[in-house]
Amino acid sequence: MSDVSVSVFAGGLDHPEGVAAWGDNSLVAGGEAGQIYLIDAKGDSRQIADTGGYCLGIAVDGEGSLYVCDMGRHAVLRYSREGDVVEDLTTGISEEQVRVPNYPVFDASGRLYFSDSRDWGDNNGVLFVRHPDSRVEVASREVNGYTNGLAIDPQQDYLYVVESSVPAITRCVLHPDGALGPREIYVSMERQVPDGIAFTHDGALLIACYRPDAVYLFRDGTLELLVNDEKGLSISAPTNIAFFGERLTRLAYANLAGNFVGEIHSDLVGAPLNYPVMSK
Repeated sequence: MSDVSVSVFAGGLDHPEGVAAWGDNSLVAGGEAGQIYLIDAKGDSRQIADTGGYCLGIAVDGEGSLYVCDMGRHAVLRYSREGDVVEDLTTGISEEQVRVPNYPVFDASGRLYFSDSRDWGDNNGVLFVRHPDSRVEVASREVNGYTNGLAIDPQQDYLYVVESSVPAITRCVLHPDGALGPREIYVSMERQVPDGIAFTHDGALLIACYRPDAVYLFRDGTLELLVNDEKGLSISAPTNIAFFGERLTRLAYANLAGNFVGEIHSDLVGAPLNYPVMSK
């Protein structure tokens, strides 16, 4: 791989954790006081919504609506791009109460899987799934080690899960009906606190670690340090990561302990995500 470097992409944000591509060249990010920010290709940002809670992970559908895991409101919210409306999709609807929704990801059929981290060290995290007909059910209790970031591989075979307190990246087979297979360890992360993950187009997995302020690349069974910052200045408790831009050649990372979204400059290219058109 050629030289890799980092830079601040968008500053002045309120401890962002979630970041996601929105259109060809824009990003959205969330703040700890419920802010939803729109960031253009040059890194200029503006607030476009306020959930009134605490925004964590974000997913986007084919109509440009945002699906925000809001820890403060204990719910997954949908922000409509056209109507500027924030709608609660889980409170009073889910099979059981959502407590610490952390990260959402769509599969190819429009199911939205999202993690509920719950209590650190208690192994009580949960994976939920919201079906296209709006039903919200528990998808798995097996991946329970502070259930965190999620990703689906380019072949759509597995749902990959960050279990931050294990610490490890685990995975479950994705069945056509939305059911998940048994949990299996994909990569152990000893003495790390993994948080967010994203796939490259050729199936390598990027892993952002809340501690020790680093991003790793897992490829062909080998875990490689991509970037780190021992002082926590340019990489400051990195959480969610997202490819964006034309042909997904740009890579952004959120910094929960900072006030900025950073960019990793490399020759990596991202795997396309699923952007389903939702009927409800």
